[in-house]
Amino acid sequence: MARAELTTEEVLRSDIPWETYMSTKLITGTHLQLLRRYDKKSESQKASLLDDDGPSYVRVFTDILRDISKEETVEYVLALIDEMLTANPKRSGLFHKTSEDTYRPFLS
Repeated sequence: MARAELTTEEVLRSDIPWETYMSTKLITGTHLQLLRRYDKKSESQKASLLDDDGPSYVRVFTDILRDISKEETVEYVLALIDEMLTANPKRSGLFHKTSEDTYRPFLS
């Protein structure tokens, strides 16, 4: 199957080497902690994390989109964002609260 045909669910089955990104300083230790807390968790667990500290998670996602160009990782983070917004479209407001230029990470 071509990568362009993958669904969000299929993309999210991938394993992203977050620890490698931290060891190469592409993400911070704080980013790694948040990603470990969030990644591969149930929808209800993710919803609770976003309710408690949504801006921090959105900042991690947008920082990754800004700093990492590996296609599989970008697809994965976009799938996480898609999943988050599909579950609750009102979470789009988190992007406005955490970014001076809301759309920049998506257009780079």
